[in-house]
Amino acid sequence: QRAKVYIDFGPHPGMDRLPREAALAHCIVITNTSGAAGYQVDTPIPSEYKMPLLKVDVIHKLLLSSLKNYEQRKNDFCSYREWIGGQENRMIQCIHAFVQKVVTERNK
Repeated sequence: QRAKVYIDFGPHPGMDRLPREAALAHCIVITNTSGAAGYQVDTPIPSEYKMPLLKVDVIHKLLLSSLKNYEQRKNDFCSYREWIGGQENRMIQCIHAFVQKVVTERNK
């Protein structure tokens, strides 16, 4: 539990596992807006932690503030951690709805 910040400026081809794992480890997550990270539905973190342009001075300020104010800023990710925790239940609900639809359509 030594890490405080996780930075990922990769392509984010899908809902990435590493930012979610970092958030669950109480890291502050900083991403770009490429791929899935650009969509709030896939990466629901506060917009101030999403860098649409990789401006070094802006990233540097955010990183310094995140480290200096870690105890406060880590709370910006409480809803993200709750959202991650609810993913399994949402998946189960989707599967049940899908199966119900298939059964209903089959019985027509």
